[in-house]
Amino acid sequence: MGNKIMKIFHLAVMVLAFVTLTVFMVLHIRTGIETQMSKMYLGLYIILMAWAAVRVFSIVKELRK
Repeated sequence: MGNKIMKIFHLAVMVLAFVTLTVFMVLHIRTGIETQMSKMYLGLYIILMAWAAVRVFSIVKELRK
């Protein structure tokens, strides 16, 4: 029971991280992507969003079992 509660908490944190990264990425795109560092940050946002999405998927898969 305790392990399931921790997984649900971890799921909530990962969903929050995914949403936060999405918002930051949209704000970053709206301000403009002119410099090379801006493009690097955009790439990092995409990589971190993919990681968070994979973690959300794997935690949901574990909770269903």
